[in-house]
Amino acid sequence: MRLVEFDTSKANTQKLAALGQFMLGRTNDTNAKKTMPISTFLDLANNMGVSLTFDQLQNLSQQEPLSAIIADISGDADTGRIMFKGADEVAPNMSVDQARDTVDTMAKRALKKKGI
Repeated sequence: MRLVEFDTSKANTQKLAALGQFMLGRTNDTNAKKTMPISTFLDLANNMGVSLTFDQLQNLSQQEPLSAIIADISGDADTGRIMFKGADEVAPNMSVDQARDTVDTMAKRALKKKGI
C-alpha cells in the first residue's frame, strides 16, 4: 500500500475565497454593512472543513485570491472584524430634483427610440 500526501492548501484557499465571496454577495444583497466578526468567519471556515487560525487568516488575506475580497482585518481574533472590499465606498448622493431630471431624460430618450 502506498501513502501519498496531498497538498490541500490550494483547495482550502479556494474554499475560503468562496466563503468570502458568498459573504460579500450577501452583504450586497441585503444592503448590510460589509464587515463581519473574525470569530464568525473562522467558525464558518471550520464548519466547511478548513482548519484556520487568526494568524493564518491574516497571512492569507494578503495573498490572492483573498486579497481581492478582504480589504482589512482589524483587531484580534475575539473582538476583531473583517472588512470586505467595497465597505469604504460612499453611496452617491443625488437630490430628488437630480433624480427626477435623470428619469425624465431617460424617458424622453426611450420615447424617441420608439418614434413617439
